[in-house]
Amino acid sequence: MDRKQIVVITGGAGDIAQAIKVELTDEYEVLSPGKEELDVTDIESSEKYFSNHIPDILVNNAGYVLPMSIGESDIYSEKKAIDINLFGVFNCTAAALKRNRKAKIVNIGSSAATKVHGTWSSYCASKAGVVMATKCWADDGVDAVCISPGRTATKMRRGLFPEEDQCTLLTPEKFAKVVCMAIHGRYRSGEHINVTKDNIEEILR
Repeated sequence: MDRKQIVVITGGAGDIAQAIKVELTDEYEVLSPGKEELDVTDIESSEKYFSNHIPDILVNNAGYVLPMSIGESDIYSEKKAIDINLFGVFNCTAAALKRNRKAKIVNIGSSAATKVHGTWSSYCASKAGVVMATKCWADDGVDAVCISPGRTATKMRRGLFPEEDQCTLLTPEKFAKVVCMAIHGRYRSGEHINVTKDNIEEILR
């Protein structure tokens, strides 16, 4: 019997990661490490993890945002956001490709990569960096795509906007189906796909 391909999803405790795991579990061996097992910002942690778990597919999903004005910011929090959202993607991708040059990379971006949010500068800038890194890696011969969710019903978002009408948001479960499509080769390497509640049904058709 052929072995199942291994999928590693970073930020594994989050709602999006868990929805992706559910979508893929029947077909793949899915690993969804949390920070305690894989700290995406730590080089030694990523080297250790990917030495023991060599992925066929890496989903860079870990993310962090703490909105604040740059003029009043806690610079350590801004560094944390950039480290998790951007350096973490580089760190895990490099560690994975070192061990499997043919690994497919699926980067979870954000609609914030192409939209202006005054107090989200570290998040927007780091996610824009993920989009451009994806395109550069594709140009370098890596099989990489970026899938960016718009406003999504996650614990992280509920913490930021507790009064928001959940009916207006994309669900993690439907977003996970697009990630699955990307894994199955629906999109060309280097593509950036924006996914929102408004376009999800068209994408899934």
